[in-house]
Amino acid sequence: MSPAAVRNAVKGADMAAISMYRDAKGYKVPDTNTLEAAMKAIGFQPASVATIQEANRISQGAKAFYNLRAQEIRALWAQGIFEGDRDKVQAARDQVAVWNQKNPDQPMQIRIPDVMRRVREMRKTKDERIADTAPRAMRALLREDAARAQSATSA
Repeated sequence: MSPAAVRNAVKGADMAAISMYRDAKGYKVPDTNTLEAAMKAIGFQPASVATIQEANRISQGAKAFYNLRAQEIRALWAQGIFEGDRDKVQAARDQVAVWNQKNPDQPMQIRIPDVMRRVREMRKTKDERIADTAPRAMRALLREDAARAQSATSA
């Protein structure tokens, strides 16, 4: 919320005091020296920090893409099991095979227990899913409310 110059000066002072650059969560990124702290204090990102941050951004993007693709495939596989559609299950298996062929350095392994957990979630009613994910202290009350609503609609 403060102006960039003030944020940079504070970050530079922090770097000078602890000899490291920290990310937004306060975790160490790289070790730094006094010159790098001074550069940050006047508004320049030190090259050592910029290089590491860029590499981390690329790695995070690759990780996010892998996780998203695996999630999409697990969803398709679970939907095929849930609907009894063998073609969808086979399509998911084929997508894993294609991924692994194109990305031999990052093979994807879909664990059947993960798929079956998703199938079990798909078989629950909305009320059951909400109650199961609520804080423990609220679960019984939510289940009672759902049962009352269900009995009111069936009556």
